[in-house]
This record gives sequence, C-alpha cells and structure tokens, in this order.
Amino acid sequence: MKIFIKYSSFTWLSFFLGGCCTLECIAPLGPSQPYGAHWVKEGMTKESRREDIAACGAKGNESVNFLPHEVQATKQPEDPNDINGYLRLRDHWAQCMRDKGYVYLELCDVRCNYPNK
Repeated sequence: MKIFIKYSSFTWLSFFLGGCCTLECIAPLGPSQPYGAHWVKEGMTKESRREDIAACGAKGNESVNFLPHEVQATKQPEDPNDINGYLRLRDHWAQCMRDKGYVYLELCDVRCNYPNK
C-alpha cells in the first residue's frame, strides 16, 4: 500500500513538474470533456464558445491552455513553481468567461455542446 501511495504521489507530482498546465492533464481518468467545454451559456455554439475562450486569453480551443511565457509573466517572486502563475491566469480567464455570461457545469451534459452536438 505504501508503494502505491508513493507511486500515486509521484505520478501527480510528475504531471505538475512535467509542464502539465491543463485541467485535462490533472484529471486524466475516464472519458472527459476539456475544461473549456464545461463553460456554457444560452444560445452559444461550439464555435462562439471557442471565440470567447480565445478572446479571454486562452489557447487551444476548449483545452484552455496558456503559453509558458504568459505563465512566467504572472509568476510572483514568492511562488515556488509555475502552478500559481497558471492558476492566476486561469482565474482571470474564468472571470472573463463569467463576464461574457458563461456558467461552469461540473458535469457536462448536452448543454456542453461537445464534441459535435
């Protein structure tokens, strides 16, 4: 059991230290939709959501990625790694999406309009 716990901790740590800066990497279990697909609003289409995701500063369509230099630009001197910089960008991005009228669905349903619905 201790070996499994150490391995699991090592695996999660590897994702973070290995440059995994998307929520898909953080939660790779089972079939799932990208983080951006969980953001919905009345009357949106997959294309209009992608445009809004980009307008709010994320890259990668529904994947919601940020470029390494963007993460570095938000890093504070007291941050031990890039994770807090990424979280600052993600929080700023999420507020922009809320300002555009989107809400986040914890569990995607037909409203997520992903992948081809």
